[in-house]
Amino acid sequence: MDPQELERSLAGLRPTLMGIARLQLRNDAWAEDVVSETIVAALEASRSFAGQSQLKTWVVGILKHKIIDQFRKTKREVSADAQLEAAQ
Repeated sequence: MDPQELERSLAGLRPTLMGIARLQLRNDAWAEDVVSETIVAALEASRSFAGQSQLKTWVVGILKHKIIDQFRKTKREVSADAQLEAAQ
């Protein structure tokens, strides 16, 4: 898939990706972040997309990993905040 076609396809998938991210994260800012990170990751890894699955399936898989990363990041931040509050 040529880069311009990939960019158009990813732009077309953005609303679907946002819907999934909003449903999982329940935070619009986080959803925007993970969708942006997903699109960047897909563009950077486009050579590894062998076409053995649909582009949507591949990109949603990337999104799922980004959502998990966001949950981990949030958990660390909450944990750090709780430790600071406990120390006061």
